[in-house]
Amino acid sequence: MIECKKVSKEFGGHAVLEDVSLTFCEGRIYGIVGKNGTGKSVFLKMVAGLSCPSEGEIVIDGEPLKRGTFAKNLGMVSDCIGFLPQYTARENLYSLAQIQKKIGIKEIEETLRTVGLDPDSKKVYKKFSLGMKQKLAIAQAFMESPQIILVDEPMNGLDEDSVAEMRRFFRQYVEKRQAVMILTSHNREDIEELSDEIYRIQNNRIIKEKIKK
Repeated sequence: MIECKKVSKEFGGHAVLEDVSLTFCEGRIYGIVGKNGTGKSVFLKMVAGLSCPSEGEIVIDGEPLKRGTFAKNLGMVSDCIGFLPQYTARENLYSLAQIQKKIGIKEIEETLRTVGLDPDSKKVYKKFSLGMKQKLAIAQAFMESPQIILVDEPMNGLDEDSVAEMRRFFRQYVEKRQAVMILTSHNREDIEELSDEIYRIQNNRIIKEKIKK
């Protein structure tokens, strides 16, 4: 469970988010929509511990997220992932897996196959298409089987078949592991298709828009 208690964020005296109080529960997918610059990515980064609230606190499984610490057991898809351009998909994931040493090559290869990448491919990251880069970003978020998944623009660059596969994968993963997923997207169809609850950022507030299930 993730609890946001009166969370606010400002940059240079300019408020981006104000007085956000929300609870995200296991086994559900939450979608957040809003115009560019309304704070969708900022909110995800605060939940991950990559950015600190200006006011309020974020509590994960009963423990407040302290300044300078990252959320535990969390995977994230965002534009801030720095893959090594001269490495293959498997080499990049293996390099990242050495940080926590939770998984080995077997789990890495299984995850790559799940997202539609060939673990034996010799193609290096700098030669990847946009869709392949997105699949690798998704793979790194899920490879250690986290209980919290934050996904910013999940279908960026994916073709129609890949989008359908990812939607199935996300839903099956959350239901099987009783995980919590929070996603943002400019694509309303992705949000509508995947989310159990939908929130909108408007006037610096996050407002519940719809409960599907």
